[in-house]
Amino acid sequence: MKKAWNNFLTSFKPTYSVIVSMYHVIPGQKIQKYDHKHDFGKGEIDKARVFYNDVIKKHASTGFPNTEIQLIKGKKTVLHTRQFGPVELVKTLNVA
Repeated sequence: MKKAWNNFLTSFKPTYSVIVSMYHVIPGQKIQKYDHKHDFGKGEIDKARVFYNDVIKKHASTGFPNTEIQLIKGKKTVLHTRQFGPVELVKTLNVA
């Protein structure tokens, strides 16, 4: 009975996702944007947060410029954002 109750409550929890947006800047060409989305199930905030922190650690050690990493709740609520490089400047330019 307890497992059924937990499954019922989990069905109302939001999903989570981690989106890594990489902007490739090549002079003379349009800026290319690549999104990598990793989805997590309903109520899996702990797994999503651990993955988000792992991506940040890995990215900080490799050092790719112009990257934005977001932890998203549901479809569009951004919980955390981390940017590497001048992402705001790149977003204002012509992105393909």
